[in-house]
Order: sequence, then C-alpha cells, then structure tokens
Amino acid sequence: MKKISLDEFLRLRKLIHRNARPLDFTKWKYLFENGSCEEFLSVLSSYQNEDGGFGYNIECNNWNPNSSPYTICIALDYLDTADDSISSIKDTIIRGILKYLDSGTYLLDDGWVGMQGIPSNNDFAHLPWFHFDPKKATEADIGVTKRLSDFILKYADENSDIYHKAVALKDKYKLCGQILLNGVPDYDPLSLEMKSFDPATWHFWLPLPVYFIGSPKSRYYPEFKHVVDINLDTIIDTLHNTNEIRIAPEEELNTYEQNNPHPDGKRWCVTEQAIGNYYWGTHNITSNLDILRKFDRLDFNLPIHAK
Repeated sequence: MKKISLDEFLRLRKLIHRNARPLDFTKWKYLFENGSCEEFLSVLSSYQNEDGGFGYNIECNNWNPNSSPYTICIALDYLDTADDSISSIKDTIIRGILKYLDSGTYLLDDGWVGMQGIPSNNDFAHLPWFHFDPKKATEADIGVTKRLSDFILKYADENSDIYHKAVALKDKYKLCGQILLNGVPDYDPLSLEMKSFDPATWHFWLPLPVYFIGSPKSRYYPEFKHVVDINLDTIIDTLHNTNEIRIAPEEELNTYEQNNPHPDGKRWCVTEQAIGNYYWGTHNITSNLDILRKFDRLDFNLPIHAK
C-alpha cells in the first residue's frame, strides 16, 4: 500500500510554508503541526462580511468582496475542519452565517442561487464559471441549497422560519443526487458512475470519488473501497510530482483567453487570477494530505514537530 513518507511530507511542508496564503497556512498548521484552531478560525473570520456572509477571494478565482450563498459554502468547507472544536470565534461565524441566510438574500422559493447568479461578480476579477448569467439568477442551485439547508438544520433554532424553510427544501430535493462537492456544483455520484471509475476518462476538474466518500467511516466506503484505493494512490503520485508552485507563463494564459473569449472583450487572466491560481497549488496540497490522513495513508504519526 502506498503511503506518504515523512521525508516527502517535509518536502511538501516547505512548499506550504513558502507559498500558502494565511487561510491555508493556518489550516495546515492546525491539521498537521498541532497549530492553533483559534488562529485558523480567526483568519477564516476575516473573510466574513458585516451581513454575516462571506466574500473576497475565499474562493481563489472569485475576487468579489460581496457575500453570496456559494461563497458561504466555501467557508463551510473550511469551517468543517474545526467541526469538533469549541470556540467563541466559531460561534460568532455560525451566528453571522445564520443571520445572512435568514435575511433571504438570493433565496428563491425553491432554494438559493448558485455561483453564476450573482450580478456583482462581473465587477471584480473572476473566471468564466463565475460570470453572471441572468438566467442563473432565476434558478435555485441544488447543491448550494442542500449544503446550506444541512447547515441550518444543524445550527439554527428549530422554531425559526429559516429552519422550517430548510426542512422544506431538504424534503424537496431528497431524491436528487446532486451535491456541491469541494466547490464543484451539480456533482452527482450516481450519474458519474463512480463504481466503474476510470482515471483515463475522469474530468480533471471533478473531485475524485474519494472526496465524496470522505473517510472510512462513510456508509459508502465498503462499496467503493476499490475506487478509494485507486484514488488515494493517484493522490500520492500527484503529490510526489508536485514541485515549486508557479505562475502560469504568458503564452499559456493567452491560449486560455483565445479558447475562452470574454463576452465583454476583457481578459479573464488578470493579475488577481495569477495570484488566485498560485494559491490553489498550496490549497490542493493541504486538501490532498488531509484526505490521506483520514484514510491512514501517512507513514508517520501526527502532529509533527519539525524545525
């Protein structure tokens, strides 16, 4: 069975320490180096707006500072890291999110709009999948709605209006397989036929099935163990081949622009996107090592106390 050695971990650690933004650096420290959960949550809270929602570039390719349902979902992915912690900062974050969701902002009768339903995205640096689409502003995003409904049912007052709304939305979509996974909307494990996973045909931008399974405690794990093992081996190979985080060369960016023309004649790959894509590198290293940790694919004990 392939595992990540301590030497390999320490090599990747240097990449994180040199290149990660504070949000991912403090997450790394908390997960692997006995770092402070309070420090991690404090950094996460800096992305939270007065209205309780989240914005800025908490999602590396969307620099809109305004709150939206989708960016709250990204914040929840980070908040899950501290799921077992007891913290006043965490409590404040949760209260803020509930306040935003209770306001009804971007909430339609059948759920919250998704990443392309936010008009103000177009006022800030973003990549094509965040570009405002008026049609998307009239449609609920099923994955976002299910994610936010789960959060409400976990933390909101059972007598509140927003709790009752979440109950109704969960019931509405109870037979729908679509979820929001690692920020990717409309991830449908059934239609993706994960049991017959083939790395040769799997789209590179889709999270691997192991991220849907999540941990050996998942009720899906026994059925998909063979796929999980393949995925974990692939992640280890990917990490072995991960070297210095780099800025994409101009030629590569120009090719992207030619293949994905901006509807307003602008460029997608502005300076902010170069920074955002740079941050993705260390974000992915941290996420990959975290999933290896959950499936006991680290060949050493945590936390580490490297100098």
